[in-house]
Amino acid sequence: MKKTMLFPALLAIACMSQPPAAPPADAPRVAIDIQYVGVPSMNVYANPSETAPVITTYGYTESVSILARQGNWVEVRTVQGSGWAHAADLIGAREVQPLLATPAPRFLTPPVGIPDPRARGEIIIEAKVNTDGDVVATTIVKNTTRSTRLADANAAALKQAKFYPMVQKGQRLTFTYSYGVTY
Repeated sequence: MKKTMLFPALLAIACMSQPPAAPPADAPRVAIDIQYVGVPSMNVYANPSETAPVITTYGYTESVSILARQGNWVEVRTVQGSGWAHAADLIGAREVQPLLATPAPRFLTPPVGIPDPRARGEIIIEAKVNTDGDVVATTIVKNTTRSTRLADANAAALKQAKFYPMVQKGQRLTFTYSYGVTY
């Protein structure tokens, strides 16, 4: 009789000492951090390599869940699972809050300066900017330099500039920017 009672007790002890079962392979992974896209468009790659295929992109100020870090790369959650992005393309909550609270135009790539040591006066150019931050049209509003060539050159330089997208309440906006150059 002692043997029959001892077996269930040993079995119960053996079951208690087993390690806990691993989560299912398809269980969602827990994020280690939440960051925000700090560039106009962030590519997410299949692997942590510039030569890997781009699987998706995230836009300026979108939040992303960080699953892992590897050198200059971070693994981010995507709709399809996960992918890899440059850690330098992300900013924290402290940096994104002012951008979302009071959106203001900011140059990603400013216009190239057009030098003319003989010119005197001011040129004001109005730029229409699309939701991606591209200058799509310019209008010369004021030119006191008396040089059409100089005003046109500054307008052409402004067309080559790139802005960070303007985001308000999660939506990208088109906007008009007034650009002034003084000689």
